[in-house]
Amino acid sequence: MERNTLYKESGLTLLLGGCIFLFFALFYPYHLPYQEQFQLFLFTSDYLAETVAKPGGMSEYLGRFITQFFYYPWIGAVLVALLLSLLQRVMAGLCKAFGDPSVYLPLSCIPSLFYWILLCDENMMLSGVVALLLVTVAALFYFSLRPVGVRGLYGFIMIPALYGFAGGTFLVFIGLVIAWELLVKKETGNKWVGLVAAFLLLGVWLPVFTKIWLVQYPLSKLWVGGDFYRFRRILPSVIPLLWATVVIIPVLFRYLPSRKRKRSWVRGIGQVVVLFGITGYLLSANADFRKEEVMKYDYYARHRQWHRIIACADKKTPDAPLSVACLNLALAKEGLLGEKMFSYFQNGPEGLMPTFFIDFTVPMTTSEVYYHLGFINSSKRLVFEAMESIPDYQQSARAVKRLAEGNLIIGEYAVAAKYLKILQQTFVYRKWATATLEVLGDDASIEAHPEWGPLRKYRIRQDFLFSEKEKDMMLGILLQQDLTNRMAHEYLLAYTLLTKNLQSFQPYFSLGSQIDYVTIPKAYQEALLYIWGLTNTDPARSIPYPVSNVVKSRMEAYRNIYTSYPNPEPILKGQFADTYWYYYHFRK
Repeated sequence: MERNTLYKESGLTLLLGGCIFLFFALFYPYHLPYQEQFQLFLFTSDYLAETVAKPGGMSEYLGRFITQFFYYPWIGAVLVALLLSLLQRVMAGLCKAFGDPSVYLPLSCIPSLFYWILLCDENMMLSGVVALLLVTVAALFYFSLRPVGVRGLYGFIMIPALYGFAGGTFLVFIGLVIAWELLVKKETGNKWVGLVAAFLLLGVWLPVFTKIWLVQYPLSKLWVGGDFYRFRRILPSVIPLLWATVVIIPVLFRYLPSRKRKRSWVRGIGQVVVLFGITGYLLSANADFRKEEVMKYDYYARHRQWHRIIACADKKTPDAPLSVACLNLALAKEGLLGEKMFSYFQNGPEGLMPTFFIDFTVPMTTSEVYYHLGFINSSKRLVFEAMESIPDYQQSARAVKRLAEGNLIIGEYAVAAKYLKILQQTFVYRKWATATLEVLGDDASIEAHPEWGPLRKYRIRQDFLFSEKEKDMMLGILLQQDLTNRMAHEYLLAYTLLTKNLQSFQPYFSLGSQIDYVTIPKAYQEALLYIWGLTNTDPARSIPYPVSNVVKSRMEAYRNIYTSYPNPEPILKGQFADTYWYYYHFRK
């Protein structure tokens, strides 16, 4: 019987862990590296001391330690699955301490399922799971102690320790041990009454005493303790509710009917079906797959996986500004921007060079565009502003790496060395930082690098005031420094087309005379033919540019439909949505 119970428990844990892993590995993987990029975990004593020097600090430190491995999405999925599976196993142990859990064992999954749903919010920190594990494991050990005096001594030591390690989650420990003393160990006489009263008093006064030490923290924050949510001033109400379920579920096992009934396995399977069914529904309601798509495009751009971005767009064209910006960057890096940009949805200049505003997410992606164009100082400014805007005041490994690269490219080697030495104190970026330090100051090696070399060649070298409203002027300055800069030329033309500034397109196009195009890209042919047709009656015959016969025939067909129907848009969309003409007439 015990072996069968063990198999059931193991099978339940494997089912839970497997489902969580598959969800984060296949359907929600890019939320994990999103978390990693907004922290900078350092293996230094100063970082440890700074992090743990407040209530809940140890759970934050351990949560950040685990989160650094989210740089690799599949490893992140494994770690999340392991943590939530471990929480379920500990909950099963707590339930056993209160009663017989064999029939109702699936109920021990509820806190793990609860946190699975919460982690769909990209601002929910992993420290909350770690804190919950710390307090539940401590409570499980408390239940194994027999003499009341030993339990009392252990409790008086652990309550302050857990407050320091796990913040406000220490209330879960107090709730569990008090419930266990009242319901399970009440036969020990009146000794438990004093023990319970002492634990309550200690729990109530701990935050008050801590206020004397941490004067700058409001008392309400000290009650909560721990940064379980990225926005520190906010504690989602579901977190205290989750804490309550961790106490309530084991207590229920004191009152649930005995397992000695026929077909108890049917009841167990029914519970699993109901719990996982509800979880699936709540996941679909709380998981933001639109954000996940944006994070996917940003992840691929961050790792220079341009072909994957284009492959994703071929399956489903993106429509969010940041996703479109990543797609256009990928097309430019692959030399396809002028040829294929209107084969995908375009939402104006915001999908090319998003406007800067104070935020900790958008500037990270925008920085990728500016960096690869050669606006190195603007790229550095964007990531620095993003890092300074992170709500929980952490640093950003991604931003520090970009600052190191940017300073290396412009020749500020002392500043680059400062950032590289910081990255040497990390796990994920140590190897890259060490290898980069070896070439620091070696101009020949840097100029021979496939990425740094061209960026050093094309980067802006003169001082000027960057204007968000005159990006075409900025791109023009960049291009005029080196007329062979194909990416700058294509971005300049793309910006002109997306803003529908046809008056400037033709002179800007002529600036690319030193760029070796085998044929004029499709979007440029369409724009040139349209512009020529505004002042010429037979543009297909008289246009002085080598426009293909396919583009000419499509232009004629487009013009016939456009001039023949009172509402031509639905017809044109079906046949010409991939043309600049359609964008010009029907996209705002």
